[in-house]
Amino acid sequence: MQDSNSRQAAIRLGTHGEDYGNWMPVSMLRLVRGLLALTVVLADRQTAGRGRYDRIWSSASGEGLWMTALVRPHILPEQAPWFTLGAAVAVAESLVAFGYPAGIKWPNDVLVAQEGPLFRRKLCGIRAEMDVAEDGTLSWINVGIGLNLLQEQFEGSLKDVAASLRMLGEDVPDRAQCACAVLDKLEEMGDIFEREGFAPVRRRWLDLALGLGSEATVRDIEGEQRGVVRDLDEEGH
Repeated sequence: MQDSNSRQAAIRLGTHGEDYGNWMPVSMLRLVRGLLALTVVLADRQTAGRGRYDRIWSSASGEGLWMTALVRPHILPEQAPWFTLGAAVAVAESLVAFGYPAGIKWPNDVLVAQEGPLFRRKLCGIRAEMDVAEDGTLSWINVGIGLNLLQEQFEGSLKDVAASLRMLGEDVPDRAQCACAVLDKLEEMGDIFEREGFAPVRRRWLDLALGLGSEATVRDIEGEQRGVVRDLDEEGH
C-alpha cells in the first residue's frame, strides 16, 4: 500500500483528465491496457456523469472529486456488490475523520448525518461496474465516486437534495487529500474482504446507516417494493 503523503504528491503531480464525458469508459480502457491492480482516474469535470438508473450527476469543473478507482480484488463475482457498500463506508469514514457529519443511505449514498437544514442531503454518489473473465473469475471492479466539495449552492432539481462540504463549513480539504483518504479506506475494504469476508464491513456500514426503522422504496429490475429498513444481511441486502 502506498503511504498517504506519497499518494497525495502523485495525485497533485500526475496526469489528470480535464474533461471526461463519463469517467468509467476512460478508466476501463486504461485497465485493459494493463495498468496496476489499483488504477485511479481523476477528472476536473464531467459532461455526462451518471448515477443510479442513469440519473444525471452534476459535476462542475473544480467543484468536486470526480474519481474512478479500478480494483482487482481476489473475491468471487457474486461478492462484487460488497465493494459498492464498502466504498460508501470508505467515503463516509473519510469524511467523519475530516470532521464532517456523514452517514449512509442504503445501499451507497453518502448523506449529511447532522440534524438541521442540510440533514440527509446527498454529499456523494457511488456507482460500480464489474467484469467477469471467460473462466468465471472476477476481472475487475470499477468504482466511480462523485463527492461534492466546493459548491456554494445547488439549483433546480438538486436544490433541496444535494449538499457539499463547503456548505457544511469553510475549511474544506482539497481534492488530493480527499482522494487519498478515500483510496486508503478503499484498499482497506479490499483487504478485509479477502481476509475476513463481508462481516467486518457490514458492522461498520450499520454504524453509519441512516434511516434504520423507517420506510423505504426499493427500485430494481423487478419493479418497485416498499418496506421498512431494519438491517443489512450477511450478503449486503
